[in-house]
Amino acid sequence: MFESNTPTRSLVNLTLADNKSMMVSVKLPMSGKLTDLLNNQDRFLDVLSGDGEQFYLAKDHVKKVSAANPPKAGLNLNRRSSDRAGFNPHAVLGVEKNSDAAALRQAYLALVKAYHPDRYANLDLPTEMKAYAEAMLARINVAYAQLSDG
Repeated sequence: MFESNTPTRSLVNLTLADNKSMMVSVKLPMSGKLTDLLNNQDRFLDVLSGDGEQFYLAKDHVKKVSAANPPKAGLNLNRRSSDRAGFNPHAVLGVEKNSDAAALRQAYLALVKAYHPDRYANLDLPTEMKAYAEAMLARINVAYAQLSDG
């Protein structure tokens, strides 16, 4: 009966005039269409970066906009040790194979801090970004569990 007045956001890849690329979330107009956002008379885009920084970007500085296709959370990111063929825990944590326990723990804590859902709870991020962060956190936990047990 009533429509939500909550602004929707869309995950996009922006290429700027200086050829710098970034994946960001942009606030869509009430229609919810990216084309309406790009063709309206507003001179600025309401942008939210992956680390939660909100800023306004002049449309004049944007060279190209394309819809982003982030990895979906349901793509077996939670796979366990029984599926080791496609899962490299060292790569997930960003550590060398001969890393000691302290280096593993340090890498694990840094990644958990970066992807923890509490960090993004109050941000107006697209569902895809929140789901990706949750899936990555699960993946980080599995990787650390595999390496700390071994």
